[in-house]
Amino acid sequence: MKSPAMQKSLLNRIALSVLAFFAALLLELGISYYQNAYVTQPQERRSQQIRIISQFLNGVEQSIQALSDFRWDYDEIPELIQTLDSSQEEASQLLSQLDLRLGQGSEEQYLLSNASATTYRTFSELTDEIQQLLQEDRRDEAAELFYASAAPCGSYMRQYIQQLLECAIRDSQSAYSQLSRRSNLLERLQLAVSCLCMLLAATTAYSLFILLRSVRQMASASVAISRGDLDTPDVDESRQDEIGHMARAFNEMKRSMKRQVQTLEEKNEMERTLFKKENEALELRSLMEQEKLQKLRSQINPHFLFNTLNVILYTARQEGAEKTQSLIASLSSLFRYALGSNASLVPLAREVRIVDAFYALNKVRFGDRVALHWSYSPDIDLTETLTPSFLIQPLVENAFKHGIVPKEEGGTVEIRIEPEGDLLKILVSDDGVGIPEAALEDLRRSLLDPTDRENHIGLANVSARLRLLGEAYGLSIHSLPGSGTQVELRLPLVIQQSDEETEYEDSDSR
Repeated sequence: MKSPAMQKSLLNRIALSVLAFFAALLLELGISYYQNAYVTQPQERRSQQIRIISQFLNGVEQSIQALSDFRWDYDEIPELIQTLDSSQEEASQLLSQLDLRLGQGSEEQYLLSNASATTYRTFSELTDEIQQLLQEDRRDEAAELFYASAAPCGSYMRQYIQQLLECAIRDSQSAYSQLSRRSNLLERLQLAVSCLCMLLAATTAYSLFILLRSVRQMASASVAISRGDLDTPDVDESRQDEIGHMARAFNEMKRSMKRQVQTLEEKNEMERTLFKKENEALELRSLMEQEKLQKLRSQINPHFLFNTLNVILYTARQEGAEKTQSLIASLSSLFRYALGSNASLVPLAREVRIVDAFYALNKVRFGDRVALHWSYSPDIDLTETLTPSFLIQPLVENAFKHGIVPKEEGGTVEIRIEPEGDLLKILVSDDGVGIPEAALEDLRRSLLDPTDRENHIGLANVSARLRLLGEAYGLSIHSLPGSGTQVELRLPLVIQQSDEETEYEDSDSR
């Protein structure tokens, strides 16, 4: 076996692989830079030069054509001048973008570029002189100058620019074949360097995998030791590199800890037992405090609230505050209905009275912005038809809160009650702001999930209570943004017996 000094360490191998990978990556970047600087950009410059020459030719043609088509005796001078100014401005900008340096193209292209530029300047001066004569209304002199000098100059200029365009295209085609061969060579070189990068990356990844596998073994053993399992198997220490040295040191540390833990185990057990007893004593004390607080709270009699409201109601009656008296009476009815010991089913008339009391409170708060309308089927007897308690009021509260109040001009809530076979249908509709489609879908899903009651607690409670009555019963919501919302309740149609009526009336009168 080779001695440790003769073997390359794992960290050295990883370091060499990483250095080689970055060297190959730098080579790849250098090739990409060279290809961009000496292949792609020169070809783009040639293409740009051809495009500029073509556009320059079009601008010159436009100026020559405008002068050729001009009727010197009667055509409008301002229109011609505007056309010439526009075409000359565009041609001048394009001429300034032309690369007139020797070495950027062939010698022929250089000579034609300078000839085109020189001829254009002469043509531009003649055009300016023609415009000056036209502005002075010297049409004959302007026409003579055009046909004698500007037209021949424009013809030469057009010929030079066309030859320049053809020369630039030939030079570009010749350079393109050379650059294509160079580009293909660079692409093959890039492919080779990429393969080398992938090989080096795979080698580095494999070395890291070996390192991480050993570290993971020691980490798992460390977790087991931290849980008190000192009998976990030793980590493999057969390697002769840093990992092997670390594994041997780790195993020795584990065995040393095991010896120390064995001597301290009894003492630790006693401390854990004492700590457990102290925690139990603290928990017992906390429970006793909570029970004492609950007893104090349970001593508060709900009738104290009703008696207080009655005192305020009596005071309002003595002072002649009829509106305050009406509000307190409505609030007292709501509290008594909510806190009282109600039966599981109550007459529908009681639900109607509670909703009216709730509406009376909101009417004072919001005034004419809220309205409530009832609609009963003639086949319904409110005093004999039974429903679960607090079934309609949460729906009306939601309609006011989420539908009517956010609407600037307010609105109306309508409640319709009608039988349908063995079912009782209650529809609570409003003409408020409505519910967006996404929010409506979320609301429907939340009503089907009994654990999701963070929002719309009243709706969730009503829906859950109706589902307990059977699969045929429940709550459905329909809404359109800006058109309002309708909530439909489907529950069994229950008619009370004569002996139940007295019980409910007595409950109401208490």
